[in-house]
Amino acid sequence: MKKLLAIALAAGMALSLTACGSKETQANATQAGAPADSGAKDAASAKSEDAEKVTPKIGVAISSWTTNAIFVDANRRIQKEAEENGWEYQAITLTEDNCVSTIENFINAGCNIVMIQANKAPEAFSSKIDEMLDAGICVIEYDSEYEAEKDTFFLSLDNYGAGKYFGEIIGEWCNENIEGEAIIGLGNRISNETFKYRAMGIADGIEETIKNGGVKLQVETQPGTAEGGMKAGEDLLSGLPDMNVCVMWNGGSGAGAYEALKGANWDGALFSFDCSQEEVQAMLNGDILKGSVSTNCAEELLFIIKQGVAYVENGFQYTEEQLADDTLIHHYFVPVMVWQEDAAKWLLEE
Repeated sequence: MKKLLAIALAAGMALSLTACGSKETQANATQAGAPADSGAKDAASAKSEDAEKVTPKIGVAISSWTTNAIFVDANRRIQKEAEENGWEYQAITLTEDNCVSTIENFINAGCNIVMIQANKAPEAFSSKIDEMLDAGICVIEYDSEYEAEKDTFFLSLDNYGAGKYFGEIIGEWCNENIEGEAIIGLGNRISNETFKYRAMGIADGIEETIKNGGVKLQVETQPGTAEGGMKAGEDLLSGLPDMNVCVMWNGGSGAGAYEALKGANWDGALFSFDCSQEEVQAMLNGDILKGSVSTNCAEELLFIIKQGVAYVENGFQYTEEQLADDTLIHHYFVPVMVWQEDAAKWLLEE
């Protein structure tokens, strides 16, 4: 990811230097005896170009945007960047009931960049994606690829693959740290057509790696928030009183399970996924939350929005850098395990 960010930053610097060089050349030409009116023409031309510059107007619609810990972090990060760069930015928590009206509001508000979680209501979004593209809007599809061939950009995660990566790490940890049988409880999101695959991957990764034990009970977290995680933690402990390892599929449920299990004086090992700031703070306590998977969500969301900004500022065309590197257009999160011992490195600046 750092490499990709470096590429984008380098591209921005190159454009800046080109612009500076152009102004310097004009100034030198005037000093060297260019016609007296050339400076006025250049100034008029520059003024005309400035008038044509497009201000990025960004609309974001993602479910749990104001309740999921990683999205709260991301919203704060994007808002800060927007204020520093003069972007217009608005965001809303997406639901199945407001998906169509949200898109219509973004279009009416003059948004030229829209990020949507299309898998929330793919049928409803299908025609709206076409409508946005026809209106000349840069569409960024988050966490799905239903319309990826038509969309301008997408940012997604291979949920099954990331889950399996996580499960294999947990299985190996159990092999090295659990004496006797690992009795594992898992909080999943089986009712969600996208996220159900993450827990499936976690379970498969554990079962394929672990030597003694495995997933003995699964419960669904509703809807993947701290409140849902608290109930899931309580349900797992009630249904599996000998549980010595607990795994939660996302950060919200992980933070909730942490509170529930700590309140019950449980002394097993908890693992979570998302590495939100709440989870980082819990890991810093040095107790039951042993580790979490980070997708560097806030920075990756900001990264793909910056790609959209570059697209818009390039006359609604892909930049040369984007055309040369397809991962700047079709971008995937990369899961990274964060252990308790390294948690301090993952604290975000306020």
